Amino acid sequence: MGLKRRPLLWALFVALLVVCELGMVSLLYRHAFPFNCRAVAPEIFCGFMSEMVLRAISVLAALLIFIFARPRTLGPLIDGARSRSRSFGWLTVQVAGAGLIMAPWFFLKNATDPPLVALGAGLWIAGGGFAVAGTMFSIAAPAAWGEAVRRAGIALPGVVAAAVFTPEMADLFSRLWQWDLISAATFRTVIAFLQALGMEVVSTPAEMIIGADGFIVAVGRQCSGVEGFLLIGLFLLIYFALFRKELRFPMVWLLLPIGILLSWALNTVRIGVLIWIGAHVSPDLAINGFHSHAGWLLFSVLSLSLIGFSRLVPWFQNGDAATVEAPASVTPLLRDRNAAEILPFVVFMASALVASTFSEVPAVHYPLRAVAMLAALLLFRSLYLRLEWRFDPLAAVAGVAIGIVWVLTQEGDVEKQSALGEALAAMPPAIFALWVFSRIFGTTLLVPLIEELFFRGYLLRRLDSGGIAMRVVAIATSAGLFAVLHDRWLLAAAAGVVLSLLVLRQGRLTDAILAHVVANGIVAFWAVATGDWTII
Repeated sequence: MGLKRRPLLWALFVALLVVCELGMVSLLYRHAFPFNCRAVAPEIFCGFMSEMVLRAISVLAALLIFIFARPRTLGPLIDGARSRSRSFGWLTVQVAGAGLIMAPWFFLKNATDPPLVALGAGLWIAGGGFAVAGTMFSIAAPAAWGEAVRRAGIALPGVVAAAVFTPEMADLFSRLWQWDLISAATFRTVIAFLQALGMEVVSTPAEMIIGADGFIVAVGRQCSGVEGFLLIGLFLLIYFALFRKELRFPMVWLLLPIGILLSWALNTVRIGVLIWIGAHVSPDLAINGFHSHAGWLLFSVLSLSLIGFSRLVPWFQNGDAATVEAPASVTPLLRDRNAAEILPFVVFMASALVASTFSEVPAVHYPLRAVAMLAALLLFRSLYLRLEWRFDPLAAVAGVAIGIVWVLTQEGDVEKQSALGEALAAMPPAIFALWVFSRIFGTTLLVPLIEELFFRGYLLRRLDSGGIAMRVVAIATSAGLFAVLHDRWLLAAAAGVVLSLLVLRQGRLTDAILAHVVANGIVAFWAVATGDWTII
């Protein structure tokens, strides 16, 4: 059976092709492209085109969320995908569109001639149109898309428009920092926090400069916490969409102002702690460690806390979810499948954030992270033992392929290698041996199990509610979020798709775990052989 007769595989293939093309476009125009658009074209055009990759990714993410939130609108698309007979023709249009988008890279370098610039702009616009049309119509017929849009109503164009203008909305939101009400309140609160710690504060409010005990920082927009408002807002909106059947509206909307207020409060604490660490512990740790990762750590803690709060307070739950079951029917935590798939991943991420926040060389503390991950897994060991553990040759082969590609595409980070190498060289032999053991054990066994339980266990299962369209959404979402955890996001996304297909092939999560173990084992072997521990 050919690809075009298998709608799920065909849609995944098209999605992977689009992701690859976006990556190529980003690489081409972000590197070795000396073209000053604003010197020869209107500002509004240049500003819009400079963020096209981000706009495309935002639209894809918004569509995935919309599809999950309103799956009934997808009936025409599912039928259209099944009856699609000329997919390869439209795919040719899509590839041609991507080629037109990339074509100006070859002749617009240092270009100042208006006709040439106009030609490049025309190719970008035409290529975008062809790429969008080819992508859509290679998956389902135009009539099917028309019917789906009709069913979705005005909500779908609104979601797409909001996603297209995501960079502008983010910039507009960040300008809140220029409001005296927010900036002055943040500044005064940080001063009060430092004084409560007994520190001698020096400040220049007009320039937003603050410090204590010899360590001084400038509080800019990126440190103001306004980005945190946007992140927590988006997170809650996605949470509301995914769990809309379990939440009570409009009551849960109260979580938005609560989340934003707490985000602001935690950010003032973050700035205060940053100054304290810089003054009393290490300026390098404050700037290169805590400053870079504390925001994400606090965002994660706040997000999980808001979810927990919404689950514990019956007022935020709908009638069915808020009904208190008899104690005998309540599933104990250690026998809860969802907890077994989520909690180890929370420990995995939290330990990484803590290590990155409070250490200049986070990898040095991997043994402590390994202990925490192992402890989290042992809590649910009885559930994991019930999984269908079998050796699948195809899963092993897939793991070998992923591992080899990962090793071959590795680009050495000299700075990281040097910092980690110096830290490891300073360890006593016994401590170094313990570190090596924990690193290999964690990479080859603990991390594959934890990541597969969450991404291909919980997420894929939760999102795959039946039907071709929802399965595509489930695979794309789990693979996309999996890619976010890795520097080489394109390769990680492809690996995520392969691992998802392994699970769906036989319905066994252990096939994906096996492939992941094999892949990470190859990478770990390469790290031991070369001494480059930064690859894992």
